[in-house]
Amino acid sequence: MKFEDIVRLPDPRRSVKAEVREVVRDVQERPHVFVRVRLTGWHFPQRAPEPFLTIGRAVSAFVLIGREGTSADAYFDIRPPAAERVSFGYGKVVSWDFDLAIEPGRIERLDRGQLPRNYVDLREAT
Repeated sequence: MKFEDIVRLPDPRRSVKAEVREVVRDVQERPHVFVRVRLTGWHFPQRAPEPFLTIGRAVSAFVLIGREGTSADAYFDIRPPAAERVSFGYGKVVSWDFDLAIEPGRIERLDRGQLPRNYVDLREAT
């Protein structure tokens, strides 16, 4: 075989998209602010080990996988750092890296004045 005969298939990870915004979810009957990273364009199977997403050194608090496995919503209780790549996995093993730029300054923020008085805000990154 010659190099010229090799066919390179498109990398399907390039079709993955991320929507990043602040959201409120009830946790133990209290509203909590999270940064939600919604990944689409990939199949995220349900597995026994807990799913996770990392952005830089920030690890999601929890991840919810859509019913058909066509999306994954990762929730961070801190503002994630700037990054050029995110990593998705299960348990403690990274399954896929996606080249998705995360820009903290462009995350759609909630108006804190519109939130209930007893809400829990994002933690400071350590």
